Amino acid sequence: MNRVLFGPAGYPSEARGNVRRVFQILAEAGVDALEYAAVHGLKTKEDKAKIIGELAKESGITMSMHAAYYISLASKTPRIRETSKERLVKALRFAPLMNVKRIVFHPGYLGGLSKEEAHTVIRDALRSVWETAGDQGEGAFLAPEIAGKLSAYGSIEQIISLCQDVEGCIPTIDWAHLYARNQGEVNDKQNYLKILTQFEDALGELFVNNMHFHISGITFTEKGEAAHRPLGQEWGPDILPLVEIIRECGYKPTFISESTNPLQGALYAKFLFEELEKGSK
Repeated sequence: MNRVLFGPAGYPSEARGNVRRVFQILAEAGVDALEYAAVHGLKTKEDKAKIIGELAKESGITMSMHAAYYISLASKTPRIRETSKERLVKALRFAPLMNVKRIVFHPGYLGGLSKEEAHTVIRDALRSVWETAGDQGEGAFLAPEIAGKLSAYGSIEQIISLCQDVEGCIPTIDWAHLYARNQGEVNDKQNYLKILTQFEDALGELFVNNMHFHISGITFTEKGEAAHRPLGQEWGPDILPLVEIIRECGYKPTFISESTNPLQGALYAKFLFEELEKGSK
């Protein structure tokens, strides 16, 4: 990745499901990334997936995919564990058709296991997924995400460990989720830089060359994430310090907006970055 990318999670509502209109809207808005929302399962047929991939290439849009919310790799129910793996295998197989380079997912809850036991189960499940279909993804990564709820598997340390232990894994840093997990602490330059350094020290170029970020406003309780909110309004986190670090350090992440108006959120983040660029000239 040789530049910072910005885009929404999911299709713009104005497209009304018209896939050609989706990419027209994104191009007109001036964004260059899209996270395809397969959050209720990857139900797209192969011919439609190919159309999405072709339109993405024509429009210069970098594609990622958010896999199903109900993946639960450490579930108490063996069948749920297996179907969770199958969903990721299918996502990898569809990735080349859709020009998808990142498959974002939540590993799930602990399933009554200790944190150590859950890590082992989730690690082994992802190794199995990668052994089955990693090469079929044609360069697509599995991208486990920081979880917003404290009861879920997905702390900084857990995501780093997965990416160290499983071939084909890179982290998705959801900054709103981190803000919620840490009760509002991840909101300034010092804390953003500390976390980025933690990932870079642990994962090196694998992280630096494949940065994938989620951004949004958020509300939270003592249990973590409560609800996503618009960016740039009264809800945290403040992403300006993060954008400042990205520009100063020369990082080239993809910013995916998961705010309540995702395209507006992506444009807000892009505006901040471009204003900083202007100010440096």
